[in-house]
Amino acid sequence: MFLGGAVGSVLGGWLANRYDRVRVSRWSYLLSIAAVTGVIYMPGPAMFLFVALTSAGLYVPFSLQVTLGQDYLPSRIGTASGVTLGLTVSIGGLISPLWGHLADSTSLRMALTPLIAMPALSWLLFRTLPEPAAPEPQAAAPVRQDA
Repeated sequence: MFLGGAVGSVLGGWLANRYDRVRVSRWSYLLSIAAVTGVIYMPGPAMFLFVALTSAGLYVPFSLQVTLGQDYLPSRIGTASGVTLGLTVSIGGLISPLWGHLADSTSLRMALTPLIAMPALSWLLFRTLPEPAAPEPQAAAPVRQDA
C-alpha cells in the first residue's frame, strides 16, 4: 500500500505536468473504480495486484486536489488545504469505525463493496470541475542596494 501510494504521488505530479490536474484526477478515479472492485472480488494472489493499483490510483489525485483547492481559492490557500486534505482525512477517520462495525455484522466483502462508489462519485464530481487558470506569477521585490 505504501509503495503504491508513493508511486501514485510521483506519477500524479508527473502526469499533471504533462496534462492538466483535473483530467489526471478524473482518469485516476475512473481507473480506481476497477482497481477497488478487483481488491474486493478478485480471489487469490491476483488480489495483491489490485491492491497496488488501488493504492497508486487513489494517491495520484491526492496532492493534485490540494493544489486545485488552492487555485480555486487563491485568497484562502490555508483553508483550501485544510478542507481538501485535513477535513477529508478526518471524515475518513470518523467513518472507519462504522465501516468496521458493518464488516463485523455482515462480511468484509459486504462492507467493502460500497467503497466502489467512492471513486465513482469522485469521478462524477470531477467531471464538473474546470481546470483553474494558472496563478499569476508574483513580481519580485526590487533589490535595495545601499552604497
